[in-house]
Amino acid sequence: MIYPFNEDNQRPVKARIRAQKSKKKFSISAARCHIGDASPPSPKASHKILKVNLNKLETETLWRYWRRFILVDASPHLSKEQLVDAVERHFISQELDELQVIDQFIQAAKRLKTVYG
Repeated sequence: MIYPFNEDNQRPVKARIRAQKSKKKFSISAARCHIGDASPPSPKASHKILKVNLNKLETETLWRYWRRFILVDASPHLSKEQLVDAVERHFISQELDELQVIDQFIQAAKRLKTVYG
C-alpha cells in the first residue's frame, strides 16, 4: 500500500480508518463457555468452580467479609485457611442474575458519567 507523504517532514501518513461497530448483541451463554470447551457448562453441575482465588486476600479482608455477611460459627481463633474455606462456601452459594448485574453496572457507569463526566 502506498501512503501519501506529509510535505512538512517527508514521512508517510497513514489514512485513519474508524473501526466499524459490530451489530451483534452480547451473548451471555457464549461468555460462560471457555474458549477450548466443546459445549456450554451443564446447569445441573453438582459443584461450581470458583474462578476467584480468595487465598490472595489478607486475613483482615476475610474477617470483614465474615462480619459483613454475618457468617455463622465466628470464632476469633480461626486460621486463614478456615476463613478462606468458609468465605468460599458462602461466596459460591450466592445466586445472581448475570443480565441484571450487567444492567446495574451499566446504569452505575452512566450515573458516574453524569456526575463526574
